Amino acid sequence: MSMRPLRLIPAALALVAAMAWPHSAPSQDRWDVMSQRLDGLWRLDVPYATARQTVDGAIDEAVNAMNMLLRGVARPMIRDNTPVNREIELRFREGNNIFVRFDDRARYTSALNATRRVSIPGGDDMRLTQRFRGESLEQVFQADNGTRWNTYHPLPDGRLRVDAVTHGDMMPQAMRFSLTYRRQP
Repeated sequence: MSMRPLRLIPAALALVAAMAWPHSAPSQDRWDVMSQRLDGLWRLDVPYATARQTVDGAIDEAVNAMNMLLRGVARPMIRDNTPVNREIELRFREGNNIFVRFDDRARYTSALNATRRVSIPGGDDMRLTQRFRGESLEQVFQADNGTRWNTYHPLPDGRLRVDAVTHGDMMPQAMRFSLTYRRQP
């Protein structure tokens, strides 16, 4: 009797295990629950000036941790790249695709748990990944010089809290802020 068939058993078991291992796609129930919680048109729940103050405060905190020579250049650059979104639209579409629109400025669609190259306003390319983290949706926009995370948390009162974190190569401290949004009928 040849030993060759016995050598194939570990490879066959590994193949069966790989096929049985859960895939990155969420269960239909999880997709449906997250869709019910997040799908829709969301509008800023505080006055724009209040939201702008929140974001500017986060920018100041991050910039103040920088080298004094960089602060004057970094502050306006970060502010220009950190708009306050008055409106965010999230749509859960067929094929585990999630569409997001930020005001009328930018819109992206990507498959859940997949990374896709997207162009942002201004022409730069980023890598976008959207995934579920617990009961939230996390978006990661990654460029060569930094990363932005947006995490969408449904709140018990029906509002949506968006936590934003930006970290770049020249930032010794990440910029963090949160804004709340209300779903529109």
